[in-house]
Amino acid sequence: MISNKTYPSPGLEIILTTVLLGYILLEVGFFFYYKWVLVPYANDQITHRPLAPYRDYPDIKDREKLLIRILDRLDAQVKQENNNNSTSSANNSNNIYYDFIESWFQTKNEDISYDRFSEQFDMATLDVGLCPPKFNMAWSSVGDATSSSLDDETDKSSTESLVELSSSPEETKKTSKGRIQKDNMDEFLSWAFFGLPLSTVQTSTDMQNALNDFYNILSTRTGLTFEPGNNPHFKPRSFTFERVKSLYRPYTVYVGVTLLKMTANIILYILGFRQYTCAKGLRYWHRSSKPRKGSPFLFFHGIAPGGYAPYLPMIFGILKGELSYRHRDLFLFENKPVSYALCFDALSEEDTIHGILEAIDLHLDDPSTSNNLTLFGHSFGSCQIAWMIKSQGIKNRISSIILCDPVSILLSAPDVVVNFLYRRQGLKDSYNGNPNTLLEKVVRFVNETKIHLVASSELFIEHYLRRNFAWYNSELWLEDIPPEVKVLVCLADCDEIVNSPNIEREINYHNSVVSKDSSDDGGGGCSIEKIIWKDVGHAHCMMSKTCFNNIHEAMLRMETTARRNIIDNKTKVN
Repeated sequence: MISNKTYPSPGLEIILTTVLLGYILLEVGFFFYYKWVLVPYANDQITHRPLAPYRDYPDIKDREKLLIRILDRLDAQVKQENNNNSTSSANNSNNIYYDFIESWFQTKNEDISYDRFSEQFDMATLDVGLCPPKFNMAWSSVGDATSSSLDDETDKSSTESLVELSSSPEETKKTSKGRIQKDNMDEFLSWAFFGLPLSTVQTSTDMQNALNDFYNILSTRTGLTFEPGNNPHFKPRSFTFERVKSLYRPYTVYVGVTLLKMTANIILYILGFRQYTCAKGLRYWHRSSKPRKGSPFLFFHGIAPGGYAPYLPMIFGILKGELSYRHRDLFLFENKPVSYALCFDALSEEDTIHGILEAIDLHLDDPSTSNNLTLFGHSFGSCQIAWMIKSQGIKNRISSIILCDPVSILLSAPDVVVNFLYRRQGLKDSYNGNPNTLLEKVVRFVNETKIHLVASSELFIEHYLRRNFAWYNSELWLEDIPPEVKVLVCLADCDEIVNSPNIEREINYHNSVVSKDSSDDGGGGCSIEKIIWKDVGHAHCMMSKTCFNNIHEAMLRMETTARRNIIDNKTKVN
């Protein structure tokens, strides 16, 4: 009997099998390339030279000015604490200074790898994985937070080493780990104010003299002294000297990000944007608009897969109606090393500023627009805006600044560095006013894990931050912003990276100083408007229509005020 049954051709199965085997071989090859080539290269870049010159303090003798500036800000906090607590003493004030310094250290038993997330996940309580609140490092009641932390004997964190300092050593409250000693401080100060290891600093007489000056300032201004010796329980978080601690990602992830970016590029091209590369390597997209009705809009993205690509809904959600991108020149600047690009090359501050100036001069030939810039920076993009504030070629061209989830404000405080590269401090875990429910802890855990998996554990991002990020040049000091510039700061109330409550208080304090100076002599700096989004975390603004509308309305007010000021100035001149 002859069967009429037919069998499928083996051609398709062979093709699928070949493709699958080819993909597996590609991934295996990329894995070993990652382990044997990329990671060693990233770690070989550890250098004993400063990341970049200290822009505002080029002379070693000037570094004390940076320390004084940080202490001036802490002094304001001390005054705030004393005003809020009539029973506060010198001990409590000293605690604020000491707590700030200690928060830049990790204790010996702390694992600085990424055990803050799934490796610490406690299915029963979620407490350990979420790194619950320990203490607030600035603008908060440190004494209260410290006491509650010390009462918890099961929390073996660095807060156990907080002490109540006094003028008498006998009154010092000892803990199981003791306190930071002079050798620990030498190591920390060498990294923070010279960008060099202690062994190198010890070979320079000028640096040794500068270190002595630091201790004199700390003793005079804060009453802090440090006993000789080295406490082995403390190690400074000198993250630029540390090895990268990245998690492997399949090559498919980078291919997917590339496809996302290609899709975004096609959309931009259809909308009339064109891509340019500056002489020193800065890349950007630009769309011209004639006649121009609004100020040029310069956008700087944060750490995100695809760079500017996932920000397109946000950009076009803000620039609509009267503020439409069709009525203004729009620039989208790229920072490749923080965009999931297979790229170790990072542009310096100098090259970035040179590129921005080149773009402005190329596309904005009318002084009425080139001197009326609106800068927008999200998260890490706020650091580039801090660079622009210090650029003499750009500073006086800025009309308004919009900062969302800015990491550059209070950057000399350890919150951002610790929360992103080490472990979450848990400065605020409050959703709907109750931080203790299981659901709220799950939300916090999911958000932190998302940041860890998407951003902070990626090799090229880690390399950029640990080998190329000069924190001392990237902090945005509010008093440095020109007084005529309109500023909007948008904060997520429960940000997992940025200490939003502290930044909010810093803004309030800055505005109070500006208001007082204006009433005294008619001068003063810029007044800062703020938006606080309740019960949301970092980068929530990237996909929220409510956030888009909030920023749109504020930006509309800012531009209306700017146009009115221009008209008034022309009237006065005539």
